Amino acid sequence: MKYFLLAIVFLSCSLFTEAQTIKYFKHLVFRETPYSKTEGRITLSEDKSKNTNHFKLSYDTSNRLILIEYLYKNNLIDLNRSGILDGKRALASKTKIKYIGNEEVRTFFSVEDESTINGMGVFKEVYSYNKKGKRIGLKFYNKNDEPINNSWNIFEYTWKHINNNSVLETRKDVNGVNVTMRPYYKFHNVLYKYNDNGTLLSMNNVDSKMKLVNDDTGIAIDKAIFDKDNNLVSFKFFNAENKPAVGSFLGTAGGFATYDDNGNCLKYATVGLDGNYKVDKRSNDAYSKYKFDSIGNLIERSNYDIDNKIHKRRGITSVKYIYDKDNPEQLLKTELYHTLPNKMVNDSILKNLNNQIGKDKLTEDFNQLLETLKEHPSQFEFIDKVSYEKLVKVQRNKLKDSMNVMEFYQVTSPIVASLGCLHTRIVDTRFFRTPYKYWLPLIVWFENDKMYATNNCVENIEMNVGSEILEINGISSSEILKILKSTISADAFNQSFYRGDLNVNFLYYYHSYFGFEPEYKIKFKPYNSEKIITTSFLIDEPAPNYKVEINNKPRLGIEVNKENKTAIIKIKNFSYFPRGRQNIDFFKETIDTYMKKIKDENISKVAFDLRGNRGGNPECTKHIISYIIDKEINFHEDNDLNKRRNRPITVKPKTTNSLNDIKVYMLTDGRCASATTQMLAVIKHNQIATIIGEETGGTYSTHPGRVTTALKNTKLGLQIGTERESVSVPKLPLTKGIIPDINIELKLFDIINGNDPLLNYIWKE
Repeated sequence: MKYFLLAIVFLSCSLFTEAQTIKYFKHLVFRETPYSKTEGRITLSEDKSKNTNHFKLSYDTSNRLILIEYLYKNNLIDLNRSGILDGKRALASKTKIKYIGNEEVRTFFSVEDESTINGMGVFKEVYSYNKKGKRIGLKFYNKNDEPINNSWNIFEYTWKHINNNSVLETRKDVNGVNVTMRPYYKFHNVLYKYNDNGTLLSMNNVDSKMKLVNDDTGIAIDKAIFDKDNNLVSFKFFNAENKPAVGSFLGTAGGFATYDDNGNCLKYATVGLDGNYKVDKRSNDAYSKYKFDSIGNLIERSNYDIDNKIHKRRGITSVKYIYDKDNPEQLLKTELYHTLPNKMVNDSILKNLNNQIGKDKLTEDFNQLLETLKEHPSQFEFIDKVSYEKLVKVQRNKLKDSMNVMEFYQVTSPIVASLGCLHTRIVDTRFFRTPYKYWLPLIVWFENDKMYATNNCVENIEMNVGSEILEINGISSSEILKILKSTISADAFNQSFYRGDLNVNFLYYYHSYFGFEPEYKIKFKPYNSEKIITTSFLIDEPAPNYKVEINNKPRLGIEVNKENKTAIIKIKNFSYFPRGRQNIDFFKETIDTYMKKIKDENISKVAFDLRGNRGGNPECTKHIISYIIDKEINFHEDNDLNKRRNRPITVKPKTTNSLNDIKVYMLTDGRCASATTQMLAVIKHNQIATIIGEETGGTYSTHPGRVTTALKNTKLGLQIGTERESVSVPKLPLTKGIIPDINIELKLFDIINGNDPLLNYIWKE
């Protein structure tokens, strides 16, 4: 009797568990198999969940999922509002989960909170678990608790665990007959492979000996790629020889999807072996586009062919969903459009970017520029006057009767860059106001005068990380590099700076010179392939996430590796001045806390990661030096300029939390310039830290810049170098940057494989 009562108590606890943890998400992770866990993607706070469609996931004290609800303002809503590629296929608006012994039981409820079937036509799901708590089976039942096939003709799933990250799946119908994973997807014995985080890597069709075998369409592997937000962004098919193949129910080589910041799928496309659009034989279109309102309701969908023209599906060109403005959870009507939409008007932003300016006004701006450049104190330090005047004449002759701002920038930027002064620049500020959707979808890396993509361009899944970019809009990458270098202001025409700055600011330089287009045609070779592919990228609204993956790192940060007793202090720039929230006092106080942390945790090695740091306020750099010296050293040159500015010529050592008794490294690259390289010059001269990396882009001496009046008609911004500033080191050649003590270059191979050779060197030291 005692044991019977205990069993009753346990059963009651299992059936009526209260939620102990609640989490909110915009969406769920896409699931190819019910073996995969139901997990959220795009996390929301409870407060933010109140005004948007969201999934509410409730967990018990054992962190087991017990309730899944799709809500708006605490009201259940229809799952279809979330669009496609959500992990909702086997759910309902509300899904209850109970745990009884070694079973997990799921039941489903409608928007009205009444018992119903889920999206797969099932009234109840019963999972079974082994003694280790791993799923080993799943069966389906109707409302009379009778076995039933789901909409894929499956009654029972069986899962055999091959290792920690792989599971073999087989299926049977109610008659005990083995069936494929879906009626239209002819994989039989499917080996699912996951990474250590539980993210699906691939589905593999295997025989009884676990050997890959092709299905009826000639494919054996379906590989999935998820992004950092767990959005399914692409998939590719391979045959049993692990070679890319066309097949599956789609009759394509794979597909991709793009998302907005809220995880809404904006576009779903299918592609051929070259990564370009290929018609999906099941839907008879190449891609579909989706629009959502501010709370996450799907409000429109439309379909397109391989030529980006809207395509009729069953006589419909697009579908719109109309919701009550005062009560957004209420769907009022669905509108079907049977005719092609009106022809799009010309893009107003592109039109405005190409407005023409007359020659008189262009000449006025040209002359204003030349007068401004005369203010430079060393105008002819790196170009002689004769060569400069010859260049000016050649460029002046390029002025036409009318030109747009981009064309004028093409004429004038080489003149500005010819002074060889980092701080003397001409800037087209329109780039920073141009929406992301108009930008090239590329983040690039230059190595050995070649251009490589360092982001996976989802719009063409063959353009993987490491793809060599051969041409953009018919212009070779070598020509693009040559042209852009002629427009970049660099101290003494430092080649290291050109490469370093282009690796960060390529999009700015490219669009300033070549402008913006409604379509970009790119010729490339995928990484480790000699296959040449030409693809097109159209501007799209809203811009997919991958278009905004530009460097946006915190300005200051510290990472402590206790195992190696090493601290890495990352400093994006030294632009901390007297005013503003993050001012010079903020910088010094933050560095002070880092130094105390280093001492408190008994760190033995510290690396200041200055890669990409173009400089700023010398007060920042002197503050750092004060922590790594054991005696007073000279910093600024003893000259009239520094005396007028009341700058201390020397730097005194800190007496608290000093680092002079531990190993200190400075990590550099070609983008290090201005105040950053002046600090490095002092460090190198006094041998107070080890410099690792690449030659810097700046030298020990520079002309700090000041903003001048923008050009009157084109509105191009101008900055001019002022009096020369130098640090107190033996005269170094002005034509070279600071040479590291240990030369280590970051290579494309390192980027692809997530390696950091500079940090690796420090770990091993």
